[in-house]
Amino acid sequence: MGLFLSLFEYTMRKDPELTRITKTIPQNARYTSPQIQNEILEMMSKLVTEEIVRQVGDSWYSIKVVGTRDPLSQENISVVVRFVDKNYGLCERLLVMATSEKSDAEALTGVITDELTSAGLSTDKILSQVYDGASLMSGRHGGVQKLLQNKLDRNIPYIHCFNHQLHLVVIHAMSSEAAVDDFFGVCNMLYNFIRKPTVAILYKGDTLKRLLNQRWTGHLATVKVVVKSFHDISTLLTEVENTRGLGAEVRVEATGLLRAITQRSFLFIAHLVMKLLSLFEPPNRLLQAEDMDLFTAVTLVNSASDCVKTMRAENEFSALWDLCAPPASATEAVPVTDPGPSKRRRTINENLRGFAVEETVGQPQSDIDEKTEFMRLFYSVVDAVQGEMNARFGERSSELIGALAALNPEAEDNFLDPSKVTPLLVLAGTDVVESEYTVAR
Repeated sequence: MGLFLSLFEYTMRKDPELTRITKTIPQNARYTSPQIQNEILEMMSKLVTEEIVRQVGDSWYSIKVVGTRDPLSQENISVVVRFVDKNYGLCERLLVMATSEKSDAEALTGVITDELTSAGLSTDKILSQVYDGASLMSGRHGGVQKLLQNKLDRNIPYIHCFNHQLHLVVIHAMSSEAAVDDFFGVCNMLYNFIRKPTVAILYKGDTLKRLLNQRWTGHLATVKVVVKSFHDISTLLTEVENTRGLGAEVRVEATGLLRAITQRSFLFIAHLVMKLLSLFEPPNRLLQAEDMDLFTAVTLVNSASDCVKTMRAENEFSALWDLCAPPASATEAVPVTDPGPSKRRRTINENLRGFAVEETVGQPQSDIDEKTEFMRLFYSVVDAVQGEMNARFGERSSELIGALAALNPEAEDNFLDPSKVTPLLVLAGTDVVESEYTVAR
């Protein structure tokens, strides 16, 4: 009721005629009952849908579909259409929000086609389909993308959402190393600890972010706060540790967290993760733009991948290693803890010097040189990210991506090459006339 009335009042401020009519409405008939509200909202929704369909016209369009389950166990399905308007501008519109009691691939496929047809769009004009990577949507044999192609009896390319793929790259790569996984575990414990009312009142630094498996940007935000407010966090933990009035349980938890974050490995991983995730922040933000196109998206991903490759260098590791070195002065707030001197001399096989050893070499793990272990961790994480990038964006080498690349004037060798552009034309049922391409080129 409140939201509807606010919208109604806003509309009256924008429409003088409606304001005049409202003044003549008798007080015993305000037309704001739930039934009237639903009728008005339905009419507004119908008008918006009709306008979107009018804008699409006879153009080809792509569909983007996302489903979420509500507390009533119904599947809420948002259907977005993406098309080029008459002024050759990219448009993206939320066409409809539908519901389904069933959440299997066949039911979702039926909902998508029924809603498009009901809205007035021809399913013959679907050019591509974009979903997340869940098997329900992306399955090659029984997923929505395959069932939709079978139902319409033609090839409709499926594109896995690039933002979702970036998320999977980060989550899977970051969890490939137990040390990094433990690092985020400590960050999550810090978040919960600082939220305690008796502790929060003492904290002066930036607010830590909650880690969500569904959004990797929260991991980057958390790491940035940890690095920026490390002094404030360590000072807080020290103060809590020495304050008897806060209780033994809170003080013991503060002691454990203080010991964890003052290890050199904690800061090293924090800076490493922050640098890697920062490489994905610009493409992640740009990929969400309405006017983003597939070819530009591929270019952004390639650039991010190249940056990760560049990071795999000894000088990059050395910079991070020096950044996390123990403080030179004892007056600094909280020193980073280094392991004490060994009681016996450590030796490593001469044949292994200069290499990052990923397995034990006969002696206990604690006897392995610390810097060598950090170097192994560094290369392992960078390689995991690069491997995930290569695996999840393999579609970059597909025929469709090659066809889009051939439309780029900077592609001197393949620009307007009929053999390269053909896959794109086949989708739209357009004949290839090689002479036209020769003249255009």
